[in-house]
Amino acid sequence: MIAHDQTVYFDALAELFERFAADTDPIYRPWIEAAVPVQGDRAVDLGCGSGRFAGLLAARYNDVLAVDISRREIDLAEIKRHHPNVDYRVRSLLEVTPDEDDQFDLVLSVNTIHHLRDHARVLPHIKSLVAPDGHAVLIDIIDPGQWKSRDWHIAEAFRDAETSYRHRFRTADAAADVLRLRLHPSWLDHVLTNIPLTRDGFHHIYAANFPGATFTDNLDPVVAAMHWQAPDPTA
Repeated sequence: MIAHDQTVYFDALAELFERFAADTDPIYRPWIEAAVPVQGDRAVDLGCGSGRFAGLLAARYNDVLAVDISRREIDLAEIKRHHPNVDYRVRSLLEVTPDEDDQFDLVLSVNTIHHLRDHARVLPHIKSLVAPDGHAVLIDIIDPGQWKSRDWHIAEAFRDAETSYRHRFRTADAAADVLRLRLHPSWLDHVLTNIPLTRDGFHHIYAANFPGATFTDNLDPVVAAMHWQAPDPTA
């Protein structure tokens, strides 16, 4: 489970996370829109943050469960991204279970799984949430080889801010939002103790848990994505 200090961390930086999520949305949204089926009955967003993908899921699924460990993030989601068919809950993804919540036609998770630091437990759990013939659409941060270097993270903050200014939003405010979060002392302390998988490790471990999955590696140098469809036992 995620440690209590991480909950405090996410609560404290919730507003910065929301602005950062908006600034970096073009990295993720086109791929997610293509990967997520256009319609279905039930979906779950594991680690939903302030609900940035809730509208997409609400438009395609009859019922959506969106969970996050941060009370402040969920508050922002309910205020800013309310949808009548989206149920926001303060829960860890490990607290979403087939026994209590049944299975889902779509399981979505974006940049959350590495925070739990327990892929051997988390990935089989996520797989258990996917209904027969359902889909798992998973994105996570990966370590390109320099993750333990504070200097690298500082340099990456400026690289990301420049990318935001030149290619995404073309505004100084957007670039400043990136820097406010990625240079925040709490952010730097967090990332240096929360080491994600390498890209090769991501492929190896996810493929072992989701046989036949397809991988996408061109979203961003520090992002890997996977799409898996569960077998249909009636086919």
